[in-house]
Amino acid sequence: MKARLRFSPLLLAMLALGAASFPAFGEELRTIIAGIATLGPEASEGSRFSIGYNDAVAIMMPKASPFIHGVEIEVKAPQASLAMPGALAYELWRRVDPAPDKNRFGYEGSRILTQPLPARAGFVVQIPLRKDHGLKSSPYATVIPIVAEPKDFPLLFKLFPVTKGLPSELETAQFQIRIRPLLTDEGAFRLVLKYPEGVERAPVAVSIDDKRLTDQRQLEGKDPIVLKSGSHFLRVVSDAYRDESRSFALEQGRTLELLVELQDTAPLVVIEAPDSAQVSLDGQKLDHTGKPSFNVEPGEHSVGCRIGDYVVTRKFTAYRGKTYRIVLAVELQVQESP
Repeated sequence: MKARLRFSPLLLAMLALGAASFPAFGEELRTIIAGIATLGPEASEGSRFSIGYNDAVAIMMPKASPFIHGVEIEVKAPQASLAMPGALAYELWRRVDPAPDKNRFGYEGSRILTQPLPARAGFVVQIPLRKDHGLKSSPYATVIPIVAEPKDFPLLFKLFPVTKGLPSELETAQFQIRIRPLLTDEGAFRLVLKYPEGVERAPVAVSIDDKRLTDQRQLEGKDPIVLKSGSHFLRVVSDAYRDESRSFALEQGRTLELLVELQDTAPLVVIEAPDSAQVSLDGQKLDHTGKPSFNVEPGEHSVGCRIGDYVVTRKFTAYRGKTYRIVLAVELQVQESP
């Protein structure tokens, strides 16, 4: 004998409308938490759960992320559910309190959506998290007409029966649920400027892809800089420091720390000589093995290198913002004659 489907008048009206409902906060919610999904850009593949027709999955987001613009709930229905269209529905809840726990049954929250299960093997529901989410409903996914804010978490996805007398096949059937964050095509980097020690900090101009960066918190490294994923170019210019430039790549949903060490515009001397060589600058012996580069005052200088009895001396004029590489090269030639 086939089971007779009996619907309450209120639920029939809600299902017939097929639209979101927005009741007041503080509604009673009783359900079994079959799983808890935690959103984060590092968990782009999402979490998978197997739940019964009267269970729920909680959705947590520990902190807001600039890379997540939505949540996707993918549901794969068992064959027993397809054999009884209209017997089950799903709900979405927000501001669930207290925090979802697998050992707890009673909660309060705000129901934001009630819909009958579609009569197909699988369906997708997407929840926007930003006003500029760009998500659109399609034959494969339904975008709900509400933007969930950080204060709306925890969210809850719940299955429930709308009829009595369900067959045993449906009471034991399992729905496969996958919950994952929908990421924007963006990455971020945190700029860390390291200033020379012992001198007062001077202003710098930072540009990214030839666009001037003006946000002071981003310049100080307090806030990340969000950009499209891919390759970018950074340039730091100052009257007090050497110009610096960096090419870097951002991955989707990842934050990179970019360190830029600023250097004084005083002339820089770099020594390249064998460890056994004795190197002097303006008559002062240098430890070129422990410190191969150092700043000098602008002006005339004399550098000398000695290896055994071989001595060579050169003079040069150092200018601000320039680098001078002192290279000692000893050649060994073999010549053949008739």
